[in-house]
Amino acid sequence: MTLTPFYPRGNPLTESMPFTDGDGVCWLAYIEGVPATPRPRLWSQTVLPGRRLRFDSATESRVTSRLPAGSPFLVDARLQSLLDEAQSVPALATATSSSPGDASILGHPAIEWVTRAGDLGRAVGADWSRRWRRSAKLRQALHAHGLGLVSAASSTLHVMAEAVLGRSHARR
Repeated sequence: MTLTPFYPRGNPLTESMPFTDGDGVCWLAYIEGVPATPRPRLWSQTVLPGRRLRFDSATESRVTSRLPAGSPFLVDARLQSLLDEAQSVPALATATSSSPGDASILGHPAIEWVTRAGDLGRAVGADWSRRWRRSAKLRQALHAHGLGLVSAASSTLHVMAEAVLGRSHARR
């Protein structure tokens, strides 16, 4: 049996088993993890993923929910019968599990919560940034007015200090 020149396209839970079908097509057989159906649950509960037997060729992918003991490491005749009853996988579902849009994790509650928190954080940051920019001219005007008041007060204190010190020096 020769090694096939391609890799599993699903979410493999086992090593892949290469085999050649009756038509001479090379296939990889492996058990694939399938996301559990989401249902209301407590956070402390653990939900294991489902499993199915997946077959990948260079041009096509098929799956079956039948998992005989020893899968996918079965004799070629048994793998052939499982391949014959397997259903075709749509092209969208054959993307590798490392792709950024992996649908197997998108429905997970923790991922959804973090995504919503990130969206909310970006919205709050954008709102504060917009407010900060909108009030920039007012802040600059207040800063200039404050500097003017402090400068006038400083000048007044300076004149008063000179007057007091000048009078006290004259008395001596």
